[in-house]
Amino acid sequence: MPLNLTSLDFLISRCTSKKKGCLNALTNDILVDGVFSHLDVLDVLRMRRVSKLYYYLTHHAVVWKRLLRSTRLPLPPLPPTARNSLKNLTALEAERLLTRSLSLDLTWKQKRPDCLEEWQFDSFHRVAQMVLLPGSQYLVASVSDTGGSNWSIVIYVLDSRYNVVPIAKTPTKTKAYNLAARYLTVNGVPGITIAYVRRDWRRRGDGKKGIDVSDYSGEHAIDAPYPLKHECHTLHVPLKELETLCDPRFVPGSAEFIAHAKALPPPFRRVCFIRSTRTLGNIVLDELSDEPSLSIIRYPNSIMFKPLNGGPIATLTIENFGDFAQSPHRIRAIRPLPQQRQILVVREIDVPQTRNRYPVFSLEFHPIPNNATSDAVEITRPPDDFSFLYEDQYASVHITDHGLPNRFDDSIPAADLGEDDISFKPRPINVFLRTVKPDDGLVRFTFYPQRVDHWTPPSPASSVSSSPGRRTPKRSRPKHYYRYGFTHMSPVRFVESYLNTQYRILPGSYRTLLYTVPWDTITEEPNVIGFYRYHDEELFADEPEIFNPDAPPRRPFGAFAWDETIGRMCFGLEDSTKILVFDFARRPREDFYGRRIPLAVEQDHDVSSDYMDILAS
Repeated sequence: MPLNLTSLDFLISRCTSKKKGCLNALTNDILVDGVFSHLDVLDVLRMRRVSKLYYYLTHHAVVWKRLLRSTRLPLPPLPPTARNSLKNLTALEAERLLTRSLSLDLTWKQKRPDCLEEWQFDSFHRVAQMVLLPGSQYLVASVSDTGGSNWSIVIYVLDSRYNVVPIAKTPTKTKAYNLAARYLTVNGVPGITIAYVRRDWRRRGDGKKGIDVSDYSGEHAIDAPYPLKHECHTLHVPLKELETLCDPRFVPGSAEFIAHAKALPPPFRRVCFIRSTRTLGNIVLDELSDEPSLSIIRYPNSIMFKPLNGGPIATLTIENFGDFAQSPHRIRAIRPLPQQRQILVVREIDVPQTRNRYPVFSLEFHPIPNNATSDAVEITRPPDDFSFLYEDQYASVHITDHGLPNRFDDSIPAADLGEDDISFKPRPINVFLRTVKPDDGLVRFTFYPQRVDHWTPPSPASSVSSSPGRRTPKRSRPKHYYRYGFTHMSPVRFVESYLNTQYRILPGSYRTLLYTVPWDTITEEPNVIGFYRYHDEELFADEPEIFNPDAPPRRPFGAFAWDETIGRMCFGLEDSTKILVFDFARRPREDFYGRRIPLAVEQDHDVSSDYMDILAS
């Protein structure tokens, strides 16, 4: 007969009473397999506070893995390897997944959510740009030394036993910008794929004329005094080697760790390299037809698609069309849509003021070209569908990710997905545009995925250079798919910024952060006035709520990174190597000996500058 638990308070009173016959009389197996199977996450955490016995039993792996199998909470992504499968997860890791998901869900539903944990770490570099991988186990950063002369890419591991540790570094010669990072399986090897753009002088002698090309902004078009070349570099770091470097038995910076690291092959492997005399822009890494792919803007009106398993480039050049065919067009943002083999594009059209007060923007859907040949191809065509925006002038455009899981994913959040599993459904895609005229504010379009049944997936020919040893996807493709379009899109919503401020956007599908800066800011490291949330319940509100209205921060910040899956924001302080971290979800932690400890007593592990030099070698 199943146990009927009507109230956890009843259980606690029975267990703490002096009468014989309470739950303590039951064997540990009955408690873990019988009683605890009727409890949810909050109940298990409450039971932990009853006695030392229950404190011990509620840390058992079977308790948390059973909850993982039955949870309805959206779990944060994990690195897509068998190390993070249900079988191999530790009790702490399973508990961290569930408690972090629950904590973030409860926090974000509050009317005025605030960060639950604030901490910092030393990056040992000046950080120009950084990207949090989903789940925030790894942070990838474009950094320089304190003098700004030597530039590199550094990978940091977060939430480790030693807090935050830099574990891999590679030089980039000049500043890396438009940084992108994603978990992808390249030529059968799961890992972190990193892509970035860098500039350099086209003629080698121009670099000796006293101008540092890395001083130019990566966010704005520049008028350089000498010809430039633009390069897109794509690197792949196998997760197996990163996990080996993260082995907690070796203290980072110790002689044992250095000997252990030197015995491993170099973690960074070059995947592809693109050089152009035209400016390269926004990079998106994704899976297209189950193959890892890179999409990059080549200004003003071309998008290059490069298969990362090998094969030639396909280039889509977008025609000017309609009433604005004679006006200059420029792509501002892109987002590939793998399930429908289209790409969402936002373009700016510079029309004369006699015709329209502000530049016109267009939202466009284009087919992703399929190159089944052994040579590079270029296709020129107009969009399949489009919509024009006339009423505002926009300073920046952001398109959020669809959130589809990697089909080669071996981790627990993506495991055992059936044909109709909710995880196959992509997230809504938000297009955020920051307005500067007639008012400073925010415009949002939301494209909701619409299910299409009885779908026969496209089967483009495999790239001729693809690896013969490619892995088979771990998950089968459902018979249905989801597509985005103008028929399933929310109306435009305008949010006006506060007086004498302008918004900056850290976009997300469900959880978006906004921060305000002074209205006349033009620097890349502005003074931040306040942080705000933008969320679904706000669709018909007048303005976003502030996190801490009584004491908003007002300090200069540099690079920002936001991971909506666990509610973590990282940002670098101006003229400092320190990175501040705001967590909007709690999670269990452990010390050097594997014991759980509160955040307040956790200490940063000392990593010397010599250790950073060894990483680079």
